[in-house]
Amino acid sequence: MKLGILGGTGNMGRGLALRWALKHDVLLGSRSLDKACIVAREQESLARGFYQDEMQGRINGALNSTAAKESDVVIVTLPPSGLVQTVGEVAKFLSRDQVVVSTVVSMSKSKGLFSYVPLPTAQIKKYLGKSAAEIIQDLVKPLPVVSAFQTVPAAYLENVDSVMNIDVLVAGDDENAIRRVSNLIVDIANLRPLRVGALANSTFTESLTPLLLNVAILNKLQDPSIRIVPWMPKSFAQ
Repeated sequence: MKLGILGGTGNMGRGLALRWALKHDVLLGSRSLDKACIVAREQESLARGFYQDEMQGRINGALNSTAAKESDVVIVTLPPSGLVQTVGEVAKFLSRDQVVVSTVVSMSKSKGLFSYVPLPTAQIKKYLGKSAAEIIQDLVKPLPVVSAFQTVPAAYLENVDSVMNIDVLVAGDDENAIRRVSNLIVDIANLRPLRVGALANSTFTESLTPLLLNVAILNKLQDPSIRIVPWMPKSFAQ
């Protein structure tokens, strides 16, 4: 598939491009075409150096609008402050067969710790209390939106040598879209997609990011993430 990453020059966008280039063509989107092309060349070089002859895809730079228009799946890795404006601007370039993925988390930092803070929507009251993924859904409807990757550290994705055993929590309302995004998650080695229900549950998955950052800070851990493991009460063991 062709994957378009909006805000792709940030840490998350660069990491996802590096991982997906093994099997897919990636358009790294940005407001600046020059910046997008520079970062794309850097990531393409890293990917080819690591994957060698196994690499099937390419990484190219593009404007956000081009990445939105020319991709099968559009991944939103934009900073929260520019989310509504940028997605609103590129929505007209989207087509009915596409799927949109939100990785966005809105949070703030105070006294060295992080807190989940819904997007600043004082001027857009209809979005009050909504998760970033739900806001994106409103902006791109009727296209389906899937929420994912909030608990996957960008540092792991960018370090192509790292072996990740991480679960990706997936929220969405459209079965086909969830299936397509889950297949993309599996295309990144050792990531496992786990469904958590409707897109409205993205509020909970987005709020896990600042929680994990605080775990790292308070317990001196490096880039903690989530892995769901089976558990059975002793009373069930026979």
